[in-house]
Amino acid sequence: MDYNYKILYINKKERWITIKSNDKFDSYEPDSFICLMKRIRDGTNGIIEDIGDTRYRINGNGLKLIYQWDGCFGISIIYPKGSHLDGVIKFLEQYF
Repeated sequence: MDYNYKILYINKKERWITIKSNDKFDSYEPDSFICLMKRIRDGTNGIIEDIGDTRYRINGNGLKLIYQWDGCFGISIIYPKGSHLDGVIKFLEQYF
């Protein structure tokens, strides 16, 4: 399936972004999450690193984002303190 993504919610205090795809099973199956991870990996020539608890980092893009999937929230992106939110959003949206 070819997924389309959009930002659903941004929590600036906790520095996380919730992303929704056109897959109605986002919170039940990680398929759209895996697809997004592969798109970003391929687009940045990065390497996906498993950092535990269904959290991943893609080394090579310089943003140090943490990509997370769970059965409650679906796809979430955690950005580090000091990151420029506009830059993070612009980066992510090029893979939507």
